[in-house]
Amino acid sequence: MTAILIIEDDEDFAVILKRALEQDPDLSVVGVITTEEQAFSRIRSTKLADCNCVLLDLQLPKSDGDRTVNSMAGLRILEELRHRQRYYGTIIVLTNSRAPADGQRALSAGCDGYLCKRARISEIPEMLNELKLAIRGDVILVSRPMRHVFIREDISAKEARLLDLLNEGKGWAEIARELSYKTPKAAANIGDRIFDKLLTPEDQQIVANTGGKKRLAALQIWQSRRPGSQPAN
Repeated sequence: MTAILIIEDDEDFAVILKRALEQDPDLSVVGVITTEEQAFSRIRSTKLADCNCVLLDLQLPKSDGDRTVNSMAGLRILEELRHRQRYYGTIIVLTNSRAPADGQRALSAGCDGYLCKRARISEIPEMLNELKLAIRGDVILVSRPMRHVFIREDISAKEARLLDLLNEGKGWAEIARELSYKTPKAAANIGDRIFDKLLTPEDQQIVANTGGKKRLAALQIWQSRRPGSQPAN
């Protein structure tokens, strides 16, 4: 079951979104938040331990009763989630903006995907189906500028953190504790699947022919993606 928190000030849209998502037996909405203050309160009090995915509107009012929205509110929440609370679940930004610059800012701040919710009524079912796929981590190609969901890269934020921990020399038991996997073996199995994402078929063949280790080959590729990354001694 994927637990989802919706942070969205358009209450009508939030109701539609909640109903649509909960028609899927594998998805559950654990809360709907409508202001920036509510979002920070929830994030800082629970650290979203009960949540696998956040759907985040970029433009939110500061508090209940506000008649204006702040275009930077969503980015502030995103920064708090990723960089201060160390939340590694999926974050998909929801917005009315189709501007590529807004999408790039959200992606740079650490979201996994971006969805322009400005759509004709006839397009809403398609949009919601795409959103469900993105929540599960599937990649959606962008068919029109800033209209459809797309995933930031093939490695999610949580997977990136696992690779960074491995690169720092952490063992599977430490990784399981930090990232809330049930056992070290579960963390190792996830790690193996991530290695397969990073290694091309040609890379895999070279590893097999030379007797090398898939983990080391994958980490070398990961280090090349992280310019400031230093391998563990």
